Amino acid sequence: MLKLNNVSCKYGAVLALSNVSMEVPDGKIVTLLGANGAGKSTALKAVSGLLQPFRGSIDWNGQKIETASCKQIVQQGIVHCPEGRQIFPELTVLENLKLGRYARRDTKDVKRDFEQVLEYFPRLRDRLHQSGGTLSGGEQQMLAIGRALMGGPKLLLLDEPSLGLAPIVTKEIMKIIKTINQSGVSVLLVEQNARLALSVADYAYVLEVGHIVIEGPSETVKNNSQIQELYLGMGKKAFA
Repeated sequence: MLKLNNVSCKYGAVLALSNVSMEVPDGKIVTLLGANGAGKSTALKAVSGLLQPFRGSIDWNGQKIETASCKQIVQQGIVHCPEGRQIFPELTVLENLKLGRYARRDTKDVKRDFEQVLEYFPRLRDRLHQSGGTLSGGEQQMLAIGRALMGGPKLLLLDEPSLGLAPIVTKEIMKIIKTINQSGVSVLLVEQNARLALSVADYAYVLEVGHIVIEGPSETVKNNSQIQELYLGMGKKAFA
């Protein structure tokens, strides 16, 4: 289980997270919702070691990781799939996927996970020797998630996986995220598409200017008109 205990982070003098406490239980999908600048991506960076909190602690299965390096965190089973895909466009699909396993030494399991990634994303199998930069936006997102899965995650951090994608591709990505979770991988999902995020998540936290302002089971959040209209700023139609 992942636990954030009163975590605060800042960029220079700008406070991005303030006393944030949240949990991701084993085997669950938890989503972070909120407007741009609410602190969602900052929370993921704190967990993955890209940003060190100046206050609070982060526990992973009872072990404090807030001062651990990114490599140490990956080796413990937490893998971050960043916003904007950030694949290596000049490398092939196969080379991008191979980079995802850089911290692993379990060769047999790596081969198994590689085949599993290609089962999740069969389009990548046909493009293994194609440069990542020539893929469509949806295929690049599939590659980014596939690369993260090559790290052998126990907890997958997903930052805006639907960003810039066509609705039909977004639904496909969300369906695969659900399947990944059902295979035993916990997921912490940052997503601006509240309706889709709540359709796959078990539990939700709503961030507003670095603070958690509401939390609860996804169905509770989805059906709360105050949250829809005031906290998410999307109105009821976003959840129809």
